[in-house]
Amino acid sequence: MSEDTVAAAGPAGETEEQVLPRSAEETPEGTEISDMDIVFDCPYCGHNLAIDYRGAGLQVMCVQCGEAVSVPIPEDMHIDDLDVEPGEILKQLFKTRRMLRDAENRIVELEEALDAANARALESEAAMEATYPVRAEIANLADQAVIALRRIADLTAPPAPAAGADSAAAE
Repeated sequence: MSEDTVAAAGPAGETEEQVLPRSAEETPEGTEISDMDIVFDCPYCGHNLAIDYRGAGLQVMCVQCGEAVSVPIPEDMHIDDLDVEPGEILKQLFKTRRMLRDAENRIVELEEALDAANARALESEAAMEATYPVRAEIANLADQAVIALRRIADLTAPPAPAAGADSAAAE
């Protein structure tokens, strides 16, 4: 088994060999990108991936973002190039079904998280709206305080000399 494959339990407990993507920039020691490998970018995060040619047309999980990514089929590749063994299509079908199930579960998780976030947003808006009357009352009290302070300032300020008083004192 090569560095880019892993044994996994298949249907009825059989062991199947799965082709896994790997980062094209950080290939593990002893693993090199060969001419037969398919090198492509994840459409979600742009991470550069490499996979054995047998992965052409499959859906794999991106090693960077975890999204399901379809491996492109090179234009010059023919179906005979894949050396499909009997039962390989069935194994790929089971893998695709597992990935679909995982994606559906992830959708449910994300929908639940979105619902919870929306509920928190509604609670926050309701709490904010509940403060509007209090804020208005505080603003009104502040305005009244400013008016009262001005009145106090007017009462305690020394009287301003009259305009005619200055000229009379000068004579």
